[in-house]
Amino acid sequence: MKRITALLLLSVLLSSCLVIRPQDDTPTQVVTVPGPGVYTYFCRGGRLSVTYLENNQVRIFYDGANRVLTLTDTRPRFVYTDGIYTWQAAGREGTLLVRGQVADTCSY
Repeated sequence: MKRITALLLLSVLLSSCLVIRPQDDTPTQVVTVPGPGVYTYFCRGGRLSVTYLENNQVRIFYDGANRVLTLTDTRPRFVYTDGIYTWQAAGREGTLLVRGQVADTCSY
């Protein structure tokens, strides 16, 4: 009988420690990146050719040369970089950075 009383008391005490948190109903933004292929983005400074490769890389043609950038982040945008050039893409929009400075903003 003492065990049952002790268990009941313990269950009451433990249930008072239960913290109920409201469910976070904040919508999650889904970011999509184009599938493998070549996309021409129209930018403030002209056009930018971006080839999405199957191995988590992109090839951009910028400043007269092809540059291969590797995927480094996926939230909130897909970020590809080689340390100097960075391509950030989300949906139909992208931003090109050179040494951390915005070089162009683009869309297709």
